[in-house]
Amino acid sequence: MSAMWSGSLPVGWKIRAVGELCEINPPKSAARRILTGDKPVSFLPMNDLGILTKIVRTEQVKPLKDVIGSYTYFADNDVLLAKITPCFENGKLGIARDLANGVGFGSSEFLVLRSRGELHPEFLFYFLAQDRFRKAGEGRMLGAVGHKRIPKEFVQEHPIPCPSLAEQERVVAILDEAFAGIDAAIANAEKNLANARDLFATHLGNAFSHQRDGWSSQKLGDVFQTQTGNTPPKGNAGNYGDYLPLVKPAELRGEFVGETSDGVSEVGASLARVVPPETVLVSCIGNLGKVGITRSRAAFNQQINAILPAKSVALPKFMFYQAMSSRFREQLEDVAACTTIPIVNKSRFNSVEVLLPPLEEQSELVHFLDEMRSAAEALEENYQRKCNALHELKQSILQKAFAGELSAKEAERELAAA
Repeated sequence: MSAMWSGSLPVGWKIRAVGELCEINPPKSAARRILTGDKPVSFLPMNDLGILTKIVRTEQVKPLKDVIGSYTYFADNDVLLAKITPCFENGKLGIARDLANGVGFGSSEFLVLRSRGELHPEFLFYFLAQDRFRKAGEGRMLGAVGHKRIPKEFVQEHPIPCPSLAEQERVVAILDEAFAGIDAAIANAEKNLANARDLFATHLGNAFSHQRDGWSSQKLGDVFQTQTGNTPPKGNAGNYGDYLPLVKPAELRGEFVGETSDGVSEVGASLARVVPPETVLVSCIGNLGKVGITRSRAAFNQQINAILPAKSVALPKFMFYQAMSSRFREQLEDVAACTTIPIVNKSRFNSVEVLLPPLEEQSELVHFLDEMRSAAEALEENYQRKCNALHELKQSILQKAFAGELSAKEAERELAAA
């Protein structure tokens, strides 16, 4: 059982099975013994269980009689662990606290772990927060794709290093302090990351916010040829192949269109809408305003409208950036047909107004936006790298903690080096 720990543990630490130390999924009869059916209890749906959030609190309250039949029972200080994919892999986990009448009920997809007295809930929480625990669980999941679950036996049998309660308290205190510092740094890095992501959008919005001197405003269909895509009949497999990419809205990512999940054959291309390089593609059904630009010839489906290049009027990349702007997207939303999903057909698409400065000014604006986008992406990459490093630091500290190697000074050194 100790194979997970390559080195020796400190004196007094023992490897135990989680099931020896915890009752898993305690019976609902415990709630019935202390409460009548009309008494309020806390209610926790899966959405309210946080990701690696130590303390779980919920504002929802229901009468015991309404939840005792179909939901999972837990109480104050129980550790809740999501057992179904992808919630388990994402780390949905926490300790129940401040429950109404000390009792809660929630998703049937929770595993409830109740200490028998030798394990602090906080110590167990941090142990379960380790990536390597979740990786081990992924390998034991059972069930159909999309409905896989970790079996109760995986948790029961899983080894956990168990020192004395006093030592557990010491480890938890160090982890609490270290994680508070890391969480503050992560919050700051994520704020900077969000600002970096907004930076280019701000420049883009400003560039096309209004008509300037020397700019004309034209209806899209008056100055550009536009097309709506279609899909070759799927009943004939011969329509599909690798002759040309077949672009769908999911592949419009605000950049040149790259690899696509489907392609058409030469026969299929004759039945599809095919556009030349530097054509701007815009999603116009459902999720409006996703934008891409073709690097080579491509086919595209009926959820997309295309703005074909007309270089005497506008640089293709200028139109690509304009189609990404908030002004353009808002116009799409304004002209969309009111159905169960928004639809902008070709005639409505053609009515969108576009701004057209002189070509030289278009070139300058494209150059400026290229530079701003590169700068924003560099900042975003830097802050994302910082966030990733901080999350990895948490795992490094947890690994030391459960190897019996974590001291307050060691945690301080790890934080200082981050």
